Amino acid sequence: MSSSPEYDIEKKATHSGEVATEEVIHNEEEGHMHRSLKARQISMIAIAGTIGTGLFLGSGKALANGGPVGALLGYLIVGILVGLMMYSLGEMMVWDPSAGGFIEFSARYVDPAMGFAMGWQYWFQVVISAPVEIVAASIVISFWDTNDDHKAIYITVMLLGIILVNMAGVKYFGEFEFVFAFIKVLTVIGLVIMCLVVDLGGAPDHDRRGFRYWREEPFNNSFFDIVPASKSRFLGFWAVLTQAAFSYGGMEGLAMICLEASNPRVTMRTAVRAIFYRIVCLYVSAVLLIGMCISQKQPALLQANQDATGTASESPFVIIIETAGIKVLSHIINAVVLTSAFSSGNEFLYSSSRSLFMLAQQGQAPRIFAKVMKNGVPIWSLAVCSAFACLGYLACGKQGANDAFNWLANITTLGSMITWWGVAVSHIRWYRGMQVQGLSRDVLPFKSWTQPYGAWIVMVSFSVIMFFNGFQTFLGETFDFQSFISDYINIPLVIILYFGYKFTKRSKIVSLAEMDCSTHYVEDSVVYSKY
Repeated sequence: MSSSPEYDIEKKATHSGEVATEEVIHNEEEGHMHRSLKARQISMIAIAGTIGTGLFLGSGKALANGGPVGALLGYLIVGILVGLMMYSLGEMMVWDPSAGGFIEFSARYVDPAMGFAMGWQYWFQVVISAPVEIVAASIVISFWDTNDDHKAIYITVMLLGIILVNMAGVKYFGEFEFVFAFIKVLTVIGLVIMCLVVDLGGAPDHDRRGFRYWREEPFNNSFFDIVPASKSRFLGFWAVLTQAAFSYGGMEGLAMICLEASNPRVTMRTAVRAIFYRIVCLYVSAVLLIGMCISQKQPALLQANQDATGTASESPFVIIIETAGIKVLSHIINAVVLTSAFSSGNEFLYSSSRSLFMLAQQGQAPRIFAKVMKNGVPIWSLAVCSAFACLGYLACGKQGANDAFNWLANITTLGSMITWWGVAVSHIRWYRGMQVQGLSRDVLPFKSWTQPYGAWIVMVSFSVIMFFNGFQTFLGETFDFQSFISDYINIPLVIILYFGYKFTKRSKIVSLAEMDCSTHYVEDSVVYSKY
């Protein structure tokens, strides 16, 4: 029986400002993205997508660097900045959920060269992050199994797991991430309640801490033994900003699921709002109570940060549990950290395959990567990204291979901030384009009260934070050249990608008057592969 054709209608702005409608007939059997992600799945992924090792393990380092008040301020400030960025991205995503996320927005509103640079930089960031998270999960298992010879087995099992989940299609991916996200959210809420009980003296040690550590030393007065203390306090707080940015990294990945969201204008609007309030609330509440329950000078905390085991023994929550005399919970936390790392690896593999698909759709990657199977999976994009995930086996090699893997992991830390900066620039240009073309913002399905000032604040703030990202490499007795390169290499990479494309393709910055500010989305439509 023959299939009836579907119409994929795209609206394109003409030079005169009028909207022309172009109809393209597609057969239902052609490969296309499936809008199978439900509202509950997207909301839960949005809430828990960034909850992982950055919170469960990295928050202890933030406390040691900035003190209880410095850590809280750092996470609060970066959380607000990321929330403003998500509102900027949310306005564009909800207006045109048929577009290829910030990759296409950068090309359409700024310059095709910027879309090329942002897209490949983001792909590199997430394709390397997938094996990093898998290796992190294998290290977490060493909390129970200390035999390093077993690491390759665990990496293999988890790699096969995330590949199979992604091969199954977005419907099953959504259910898988929903379950693991639910576990993470419940765990964070439980840990916040636990910390509150410990702080109020309800633990077995019956020590009512209150704001004791806030009064003793709210900031870090001895960061890198710098004098005077005022300078030490400021630099300790500044170090928290980059640590918090790493913890919040991944929020921008919400744009990758836009093409596969059911009723995207409703679900994406709800997800963006959920991120700003609930994620920041969870992170800030957790960091606040960690600083109330444990001293920044706690020997176990300092030792954990020095050893950097990557297991639950490094978690400030576990240190709080052990110092308060609570038993068993440390194993539960380690299990949750394990599921978080595995879930993050799964999400990064998904995001990397979709970003490569979007680049191919834009004609900025080989067209074979836009090939989509009947279940909506971009098969060749997934295959290439899965091959890159095998870089995780470097962590099982000799010292040189392990160092190479750690170096690859470190150069991804700046990637999220570059993407956030690019989102802000794209929104500023889009906002100005609408003004020049006389388009009212009242037509937007989602309009944030933070704009246009929010996008400007994000662009300026992350420009400053990125510039001083590697300041700690100058504070030691000798200049840390390797760390300096890993802290900044993303910036010249983006510059090379931008100007390389610009000189090769002769692209120009998009004129505000001719910018395509219209939406290409038609209700209930799906995105077909162009090739």
